[in-house]
Amino acid sequence: MSLLPRLFGSRKTAPVEPARVDQVAAATPDSARPVRVQVYREAYVTYESGYRRKGVVMDFTDTGLRIRFPTNERLPATVTVNARSVGLEGDAEVVWQKNTEAGLRLRS
Repeated sequence: MSLLPRLFGSRKTAPVEPARVDQVAAATPDSARPVRVQVYREAYVTYESGYRRKGVVMDFTDTGLRIRFPTNERLPATVTVNARSVGLEGDAEVVWQKNTEAGLRLRS
């Protein structure tokens, strides 16, 4: 058992201060970026061709969302989003995509 302390160390962890957690989680009103609501809800993305993909909304704002798909496929530039569970649906443009996650901006 002398191998475990060498691998993981013997340093004791300090308890987390609640003030630090509140500071990170609280949104500042002067922030340039809107506060994101973190959810884990099902959504569908439909291409212009009619192909429909199922994904999971990770977080969203009034203007866009971050969605995760089970497979690593490239999205076209514009898609139709149907995420009724979070109250978002309509046309969207793909702002970024990295592996199985994508950022979508809703069109007004």
